[in-house]
Amino acid sequence: MTSRVHNLTLSSRPEHNISFCHPDWSTQRGAEGPAVFSGYHLGLIATFLLLGMVWGTLAASAQAGEQVVRGHTGDQSYAFRMLPPESFPALPAPIRGDLEKRRCLIPQTYEARSPENVIHGAFHEKGSSDWAVLCSQNGRSMLLVFWDSSAGKPAELAAQLDTETADPHNQTSELGYARGIDAASPASITEILANKPNGPFDHDGIKDAHIEKSSVIHYFKSGTWMTLAGTE
Repeated sequence: MTSRVHNLTLSSRPEHNISFCHPDWSTQRGAEGPAVFSGYHLGLIATFLLLGMVWGTLAASAQAGEQVVRGHTGDQSYAFRMLPPESFPALPAPIRGDLEKRRCLIPQTYEARSPENVIHGAFHEKGSSDWAVLCSQNGRSMLLVFWDSSAGKPAELAAQLDTETADPHNQTSELGYARGIDAASPASITEILANKPNGPFDHDGIKDAHIEKSSVIHYFKSGTWMTLAGTE
């Protein structure tokens, strides 16, 4: 998207002043008439307008790669917002490259106000630096877990149709994507009574939620993945 900004040249000479006839504007009021705004004041107004345009352009560019996947399941329509890997600059470059090779799009829940479903934590062991990403391909999402910030053969978990967690969320009853992931700390996992027999827990798990309905926690222990109880 190309943003065109027009430069405004404003003269400060008195003969180029512009009069506005609003009775409440009193920056410079003549003896007989309405407020008179000088070139200086018009310059300030132009500056504020230009700043607004710049902020608007930045906000639009932040979501420039967004795609909306539309379709029907049964007799209901859906619209799922997806972001490309490049929308997550914190991702290490090798991981971002692997996601792009897989042609992954990262689904966004209907509640999202900023990019989500890419998380960082110690998912392998205490002190490790790992990443988990929801990757949508051809209508199915799976959880990819990259060990030690490396792109080498990530774990692939919990694949399901994107429509399995689609819920109505607006007045039109259109379905939105409703699966989200988050890091689950050892303390939060231990707090859930059903998980205590599988403890102790000394590193993070991955909370995988059907938002506002149910969740599970994926936890790596003794070389394998366990599915633990979540909090929803």
